[in-house]
Amino acid sequence: MSSRFALGCCAAMALCACSETKQPAPLSTADAVGAASAMPSASMAPMPSASPATLEKSIPLALRGRWGLVAADCTSTRGDAKGLITIGADAIRYYESVARLSKVTARSDTALAARYAFSGEGMEWQRDMTMKLQDGGKSLVKQEFGADAVAGPQTYLKCA
Repeated sequence: MSSRFALGCCAAMALCACSETKQPAPLSTADAVGAASAMPSASMAPMPSASPATLEKSIPLALRGRWGLVAADCTSTRGDAKGLITIGADAIRYYESVARLSKVTARSDTALAARYAFSGEGMEWQRDMTMKLQDGGKSLVKQEFGADAVAGPQTYLKCA
């Protein structure tokens, strides 16, 4: 785990513990930009430091489904929907790879910060990622962190 991500997680946990408000602040797109944004937002509860068996190891139900970078990704019948992702209970399927959930660091009903084990095209790698619903669940903002990660947040539209 990168030291910036670990530091960000610790800072987020401190913010959650010290917050006086009952209603958490949402993560803005601006918060997701840059390495410092690798920390979960105050709206995501840090996972307890209990044994691995007690940790929630699934992607929140509200994040699951089919999401496209553009509307055509959701409707293509030619198999060329390269911007389509399908999010399941424990994995994200991309055009030519699969990301399996390996460690949840923070979560809420509409957001997740976690590490994923990727495989595709004969290669394997790990990546930290945050996902958060916006626009009442119509869009999903996803940001990856680490070597060779896509720069900046990506906004996906919910497929019908």
